Amino acid sequence: MLAIIIVLSLICLLVTSLFLLVIIDLRRINHDLDYINHHETNAGVTSNTNLPLIRGLTAGINWNLNKMRKLQIEQIEQEQKIHQMLMDLTHDIKTPLTVATGYVQLLDREPTADAKPSLTRIANNLRSVNYYLHYLMDFNLIQEKTRTLNRKPIDVSTLLKTELFDYYDQLTANGLQVKPEVTDGLTLVTDETLLRRIIQNLIGNWLKYAKSQASLSLTRQDANHIVMTFANNTAEPVRHVERLADRFYTTDTARTTRSVGLGLSIVQSLTTTLSGKMAIDAHDHTFTVKLTFRESTK
Repeated sequence: MLAIIIVLSLICLLVTSLFLLVIIDLRRINHDLDYINHHETNAGVTSNTNLPLIRGLTAGINWNLNKMRKLQIEQIEQEQKIHQMLMDLTHDIKTPLTVATGYVQLLDREPTADAKPSLTRIANNLRSVNYYLHYLMDFNLIQEKTRTLNRKPIDVSTLLKTELFDYYDQLTANGLQVKPEVTDGLTLVTDETLLRRIIQNLIGNWLKYAKSQASLSLTRQDANHIVMTFANNTAEPVRHVERLADRFYTTDTARTTRSVGLGLSIVQSLTTTLSGKMAIDAHDHTFTVKLTFRESTK
């Protein structure tokens, strides 16, 4: 009987000791968290024991702390990129607008019979302003995550042909020969504004980077899906294809062309919003963007 009492006493002492160790470690973890929450530090929580339960708890807390710090760093970097992009866009909009305004004032003061060269320069600069304003509007679209989609049946075949026709003069001026292969009568229940901006951005991508030839196709993949494919020749092989849809990434590091690194990011974001999928491919001097959407039921 005495032996049983001794054993039980030892067990109670052991349990009490473990309980006290856990309490001490929990108080230490709580103290560490309180310090971390009120100071700028990369420290983590620590413990005095090697109890598996405590080790697991500290490891989980430290993992979450590291993840939170990483997200904060990424957010800061994203905000810096947004700030830089807005500064660049402000400058890029101001310059052609100032030039166009100057030519208008010149024509107003000294009207001449041959005003065509000045009007051409004005039109070119206003197109640049329009280009950057569209980027700002598109950026606003992908920032508004709670935007309500206005879904309705859209004749994608007709929409695609209309947009291509509207860009005909610009494509011709850039020396681009476009080969369209559009299957008639393909429809989607989708948001027309977002789909139109996807198409316009991809045609705009041609105007910036395509050389000599481009192709466009709209086909039915199967009974439930349609595929829209934009392809073009490029002057140089496209590199870092896996990064082209990253927001703010651009291969034009010197900004020698009008690029703010948003084009394909916008296309991907809007395509995802419309429940579609985007795939990018590049081989030698050919660049292809493939969009897949679920076709509306009839």
